[in-house]
Parts: sequence; structure tokens; C-alpha cells
Amino acid sequence: MTIIDIQDVSFKYKDEFILQNLTFQDDEPMIIGVWGRNGSGKTTLMKLMSGQEYQNSGRISILGHNPYNNGKAMKEITYMRENHYFAKSWNVNDAIKFASMFNEYWNQDEADYLIDLFELPRKKKIKQFSKGMQSMLQSVIGLASHAPVTMLDEPTNGLDAYMRKLFIQALRKSFEDDPRYIMIASHHIREIEQICEKLVVISNKQVKLHEPIEYFQTRGAVLVGKLENINQVVTNKDIIEETKIMNQYKVMVDVEYADELKQKCQSLNVKVDKASIQDYLVNMTVTKEANHE
Repeated sequence: MTIIDIQDVSFKYKDEFILQNLTFQDDEPMIIGVWGRNGSGKTTLMKLMSGQEYQNSGRISILGHNPYNNGKAMKEITYMRENHYFAKSWNVNDAIKFASMFNEYWNQDEADYLIDLFELPRKKKIKQFSKGMQSMLQSVIGLASHAPVTMLDEPTNGLDAYMRKLFIQALRKSFEDDPRYIMIASHHIREIEQICEKLVVISNKQVKLHEPIEYFQTRGAVLVGKLENINQVVTNKDIIEETKIMNQYKVMVDVEYADELKQKCQSLNVKVDKASIQDYLVNMTVTKEANHE
């Protein structure tokens, strides 16, 4: 069964398009990342998928349902937005009790386990929490909901390295125990690439890439050498970033980082390294003019 089916969706705020003719489809349970620079429309996409906003045009189907104003669809979807609202008087126990009432597939044992794992004080007012503690509480609710479609918006914001590690471990275990469609929006790809099966890249109001994570782990290379030698390895259209240092050129290219590339560079005295996924994505989502100054 198709889980996510989004076709030619456009959404605008006032007179400005945030998303335009956006399309992608997924048919299997997975942990999937959504990456884009700030303001790219990641949060808007999640709001549309969770029925909190309605598109200006196009079609959205979540598990066969149009999510907007649809009570049946809402039972299948959990969306934890960044800076999720909690009542000022609430503590952790209040938030968990409320969440359990509105999530069809709620797992209280998992909620209790995660609260202890993340060392969240149950009786402390949420309004007194640090940013990281609020993020962890949102993740507790998102994971314990066990909704067939679960969306977490910037779940690692404010977390230190240790808590990020715990979150990744908890997310992986929750998915292994109950495979479902879990979408994580982030602009820090390093934090989610190790657990994502696929990645959606949003740029220029559309889905620019929608590929298995292995695609990004083998894509993008940085070449350093004389320009005439670099030009024998790659074409100008492959170059997504270019800088000159003395008489040497440094370029990032949109090609597969493979043995053939490395051998060709070695024969021409061109140094080659794998580009980081973060740098590759940043350069893939800016104009060529900006990267060739």
C-alpha cells in the first residue's frame, strides 16, 4: 500500500509560494530524512502532511486519506513540530497523559522507558525546561505514539552529543520493534544519516532529490589541482563549487566518488577526497553563480 503520495502540491503564504509543484511517493515503512536549508519548506511540508494546512493546489494522500480536516486520517498521523506547544501549567506527566488520550496506538511502556532514559523530571514544569529537554519530551511523545506515520521536526535541536546518541538509539529500537513511516526533518544531515533509509532534499520549493541514503554517501567529490588537469577529469556542468588558491583550483563536483574517479585523478596529479554530505547538499541547493565567485 502506498503510504505517502504527494502530487504537484503548491502552498503559498499570502502571495509568496513556499512549496510549488512538489511531488514524491513512498510505499514502505522506513525512517526517512527531510533536508533543506532554513526556510526551504520542511515544516510547511509536514504541516500539509499532518492536515494542519491545506494546499493551494495538487493532491496529498497519507495512507489513502486526504489528511486535512479528516478525523480518520488524524488517528494514523502524529506530528511533533519544533517548539511544540505545551500548556504553561503542565509537567511531563500532564503532557504524557494528554498525548495518550489522542494517540490511537499509544505505548505507555515505551513512554515510561524513554522518560527515564532521557532523565526527564516528571513533576517539573515544562516551561522551565531547557531547549534540549523540550526536544526530548517531544521525541518521547512522537515515538511512543506509534502512529503509522510519525513526523518529527528538528528533534535533535538543543541536544548535546550524548543525548543525540541516546535519541538515535531510541529511534532505531522503536522502529525495529514496530516498523512504520517515521519522517525526520533536519538541516543537520550528519545527525540523521546513520539511521535514515532515504532522504528527501527540498530546494527551490520542490523536491530536488529523493534517494536512498547510500546515494548521498557515494556522491560528491572535492578535487584540487591545476585547472587543465581537473578539466580532463570532469566537465564544467559537474562543478558545483569552485575556488582558486594561488595557481591551484579546488572544485566540488556532482559525480560518484568511485575507484574510476580516484584512478583518473591520480594519473593526472589531482588530489581527490569525498565531499561531506552536508557540504554536498549545501552546494547542490545554491545557484552556480553563487559558487563560482
